[in-house]
Amino acid sequence: MMTIEIDGERFVLTPDRNESLPMDSIQSLNGVENEPETYMLQYGGRSYKINIVAFDLLSRTCTMELNGQVKQIRILRDLDLMIEKMGLNTKNAKKQSLMVAPMPGLVTEIKIARGQHVDKGPPLLILEAMKMENVIAAPHDAIVKEINVQVGQAVERGFPLLEFD
Repeated sequence: MMTIEIDGERFVLTPDRNESLPMDSIQSLNGVENEPETYMLQYGGRSYKINIVAFDLLSRTCTMELNGQVKQIRILRDLDLMIEKMGLNTKNAKKQSLMVAPMPGLVTEIKIARGQHVDKGPPLLILEAMKMENVIAAPHDAIVKEINVQVGQAVERGFPLLEFD
């Protein structure tokens, strides 16, 4: 059994299920490589021209052109499906609505404003702890709903620094 996703739509390829393409059909596909990364495929009396645009083995994703239409393809392993079923994949990861101080410290700089859109990664504020400046970065893309601290304010670990929309 193999699961593939084409432009977000899932297909399960199995040898014995009627709702999916049977494995013996996959093995009987007639394909010819015309030029590097370009193939002609015949299936069910129709011809398909497939051009591989990009392929990333690590993420098991492929961008291909099928008869002139660009398709995004992802191969899903059993492990990927299990992680998804358990709700542990990044698609289902819950975004924080509240950012708290990871340690006690002094707020020395605030780099954002209320209502500002922030991208994942850039610094939001600087928290000084034990003579070291600690960059508090955005954990995900968000809009800053509230800033609960001001420059010069001392905070304890767990103190709510920012709220996100």
